[in-house]
Amino acid sequence: MKAPALGTRGQAILFGALAILLLFAVVKWRGREKAPAAPVPVAVAERREARPARGGRSRAVAPEEIPLITARDLEPRLRGIGGDTGRDLFDFREPTPTPPPVPTPAPPPPPGPGQPAFVGPLPPPPPPPTPAPPEVTFRLIGIFGPKDHPIAALQYGDEIINAREGDVVLRVWRIQKVGYESIDVGFVGFPPTESRRLGITQ
Repeated sequence: MKAPALGTRGQAILFGALAILLLFAVVKWRGREKAPAAPVPVAVAERREARPARGGRSRAVAPEEIPLITARDLEPRLRGIGGDTGRDLFDFREPTPTPPPVPTPAPPPPPGPGQPAFVGPLPPPPPPPTPAPPEVTFRLIGIFGPKDHPIAALQYGDEIINAREGDVVLRVWRIQKVGYESIDVGFVGFPPTESRRLGITQ
């Protein structure tokens, strides 16, 4: 009859242990229900209090100082820091290349030994030389005719040419004046001051 007494005693111990565990669980669950939840603005204010200010000092921030978030704050920022570049993101063509900068002309080399140092811009080049008139290749062999309108006899090689004042000889020379014993010969394409005087030769 002792065996059933031992079994009843072991069951009683096991039942007591379970009851104690159940009691602890109930107490712990009620403690969680009674703990008050902290409001959200207070938690945000505590975070801002913990963050130091720019001057190194921290100050308390009231809940009404916290700015409200609006729908405008949630809009995407289309422009970056550098501003609008004017390029279409959906245009796959190559952008127009920027022209290279105009190179700066190199300074003139320093003067060599024995050369004078030149300061300032170079002088303009000299004008081209004036072409010289052609040489007179004919001879005056005589003058005849009326005194108010004489005629000059010219010899050009084996050819004899008669010319009055104002006539053009061989498309190169112009008879400017016919005198008594000489003539003044000008040149086509040159100013009248450019002339040569020929005397009668035999």
